[in-house]
Amino acid sequence: MTIGLLSTIAGVFYGGTVSILALTATFASRGTLRREARSTLAVLVSGRAVPSRQAGTRDVSRNG
Repeated sequence: MTIGLLSTIAGVFYGGTVSILALTATFASRGTLRREARSTLAVLVSGRAVPSRQAGTRDVSRNG
């Protein structure tokens, strides 16, 4: 097997996984399943991870 074929297989597998997780994060009926899918997506799609803020919490990273 050549490196190009292996790269293509890995890309298709990664794309399929991200697509399934995105659909799950959007359309899952249970909130816990949506949250888990979003956190997994945040790990897989680097550079886009933004921690979700819960109601009633305050940002302690800033002074003031």
